[in-house]
This record gives sequence, structure tokens and C-alpha cells, in this order.
Amino acid sequence: MNCLKGYIRTIRQYLATPKGSHDAKDYGRAIVLIVVTIGIVMAILMGGKWGLSCHG
Repeated sequence: MNCLKGYIRTIRQYLATPKGSHDAKDYGRAIVLIVVTIGIVMAILMGGKWGLSCHG
């Protein structure tokens, strides 16, 4: 358990630095972009199932 506390402390210290906070923002944006992209693709693929298809 002490090992886990050490990892958490190290991550918190890294995020407190300017580079760490910038990296965290970049990773956050990347995750949001990936989730939104997956959502759009799933909506397109499932469109026919939801009655949203253009093919009649």
C-alpha cells in the first residue's frame, strides 16, 4: 500500500509543475476528443436502428 501512496504522491507533485499541468490538460483534451469521435461514429452507425437513416 505504501508503494501506491508513493505513486500518487509523485503524480500529484508532477501535476503541480507547469509541464505536468500542461500535459494533463493535453491528455484531457485528447480523451474528450476520442470520446466525442466514438460517440459520433456510433451515432452514424446506429442511425438506421434509431430511425434516422436517409435511405427510407
